[in-house]
Amino acid sequence: MSKWAKAAAAGLAAVAVVILAYALLTPQENSDTTDHMGMGWHMSYSSGNVGLIAVAVVTLVAALMFIFLWQEYEPLPPSYVLPAHKDASGLGAQPSLASPLQEEAGPRSEPANEEEQASRDYLVLRLLAGDERLMYKAVMDSGGWALQKDLILSTKMSNAKVSRVLDRLGQKGLVDKERFGSTNKITIKHGH
Repeated sequence: MSKWAKAAAAGLAAVAVVILAYALLTPQENSDTTDHMGMGWHMSYSSGNVGLIAVAVVTLVAALMFIFLWQEYEPLPPSYVLPAHKDASGLGAQPSLASPLQEEAGPRSEPANEEEQASRDYLVLRLLAGDERLMYKAVMDSGGWALQKDLILSTKMSNAKVSRVLDRLGQKGLVDKERFGSTNKITIKHGH
C-alpha cells in the first residue's frame, strides 16, 4: 500500500476521533419536569449525536482496519518463477496446476513426481505474501527441509520472528516442525 493511502486512512481516523469527541462532549440539556432525585435538569444525547457517534465509530474502525490489516498483492519476483518444461513436441509449456477436482479418486499423500511438487510449491508461493513467502521459499531452496537456526541466518530475521512465521505456516498446514537437538527441523508438508 502506498504511503499516501495510509496517510489518508490515518487522516480519516483522526477526523473520526474529533467527531466522536464532539458528539460525546456535547450532550443536550433535557428540561423535563420529572424528578431526578433532586436534580432539576438532566443531560442526554440527541438522536443527531447518537448518529454522529455511530458514524464516527464505524469510520474509525474501518480506517484502523485499513491501516493495520490491508496487504497489497506482491507479485512473485522473477527468481521465484517456475521454469517452463518441455512438452512432447519440444516446445516450452507451463506446467499445469491441476485442481483437486481434476485428480483421481482420493487425495494422494505424496506427489507423483518432482514436477508436481514444484507446481504445488509454486502455487503456495503465489498465495503467500511477505515474510511467510520468504520463509517458505527459504525452506524450498534448502531441499524441502531446513533447520530453524539456518533459517534465521538465511532470512536475516530474529529468532522470535522466524518462530512466529513458522507457527503461522504450520497453522496453515504448509510445514511441519519437529524438535531436532537444540533447534527445530522444518519440513514442507507434501500433499497440501
